[in-house]
Amino acid sequence: MEFEPVAFMEVLKSGVLQDIHPALASFCKMNAQRFSFDDIFSVEKRRILWEDILKLIRECSDPSFNQLSLSSLLILSRDKIIAESVEEDCIEFLLRCAGLGEVSAQGEINYDVVLAALKCLSNLTFNSPIVQVYISKCHCTASIIRRLKEVSDPNIPHLVKFFDLKLLFLITAKCPEIVNRVKNEEQAIEVLTRALSETTGARQSPAASSAYFLTVEQIDLASEILKVLFNIMVKNEESIPENQHIEILGLLHDLLLFGAPDEKKLDDIRSHSINLLMIIPSILYDILTPPLVGAQDKPQFEGKNMEILVVMSDFLYRRLVVSRTDIALSAVGVKNLMENVSPILTVLSRGCLAQRSMRKFLRNKILPPLTDEVMQRPEMGDTSRNLLCALLTTPITQVRDLAADFLFILCKEKGNFMIRYN
Repeated sequence: MEFEPVAFMEVLKSGVLQDIHPALASFCKMNAQRFSFDDIFSVEKRRILWEDILKLIRECSDPSFNQLSLSSLLILSRDKIIAESVEEDCIEFLLRCAGLGEVSAQGEINYDVVLAALKCLSNLTFNSPIVQVYISKCHCTASIIRRLKEVSDPNIPHLVKFFDLKLLFLITAKCPEIVNRVKNEEQAIEVLTRALSETTGARQSPAASSAYFLTVEQIDLASEILKVLFNIMVKNEESIPENQHIEILGLLHDLLLFGAPDEKKLDDIRSHSINLLMIIPSILYDILTPPLVGAQDKPQFEGKNMEILVVMSDFLYRRLVVSRTDIALSAVGVKNLMENVSPILTVLSRGCLAQRSMRKFLRNKILPPLTDEVMQRPEMGDTSRNLLCALLTTPITQVRDLAADFLFILCKEKGNFMIRYN
């Protein structure tokens, strides 16, 4: 059945709810995957449609009808033209629907309505600089952070928690001018750190283990928390007290060791953890390699537990293998190389410079004594050393320099050692 835009708009104008409800349901079903409306609505009709649906929500108190209407707005909010024409009172109304307004809604919360409004706000914030200005003025971040204090409440649906974090990530990314307020006045780092621990169980057991598997929902929430923490901390590196860095390092240690249901989710949580490690002082990295207690079946070096370095070096190896394959297959791989490889190379280089035991352990693992392979070109082969040497000829200057720096640091910053290996 083909969608009839003229008939749809006429039904909305009629004001007859028993006709509007099925029309909205049909609109949502038939346009669920649509991201462009140029072929069915003119710019002016899109704006009229947005205002008509918004008016219906304002005038109706039926939660199921409002959830359907908000789902319709969600589809329309993918359109950048609509997003850029949204006015401040509309944002304030959507924030109230999401439970994030300055005046809290009274009565029982309908989380279907909350979720639909959160999704709509996320689209609008992503698509429109004008909405970003409105959002930055309304202090809705305080309401999000207040709700995140209840992240362990089983009565709040997972998706509401997820889109709270998604919206907070978008706001802190798109509105950098409010990050100091979020950090200082709203104490976001403390709340997010606690939420990360409560969500994942990190630092709540005597010892982290890869035998402990995070669920998909735990990883999704933890990944969003880590992304928000990065946005806040990267703009305040020097003003964050050491005790907060130490607490976050302890959580990252555990998150890097925990298992996941599949390789993709494991890669997600480790990638976001490593991104955050980049902006934590490397002088504190010794927390990642705690003293070995008793007889433990763990990778060790100089009396320290080096399990975390095995995880990170294996992560680097997988990223190097994927990057080599992507580059061979398409130009997109070249574009993604910096994003995939730079963070882990940066973290390992900083760690090796600051912690002697890290450098010695990783050198033994990545640059073991040469045997027969000395007779072939250093970039030929599939070891970590081969893959790192291959990066020395990449046209992407930043990646090439990072790979060269890492190898140089592993070689105790001695040129003759480095020449021997590459």
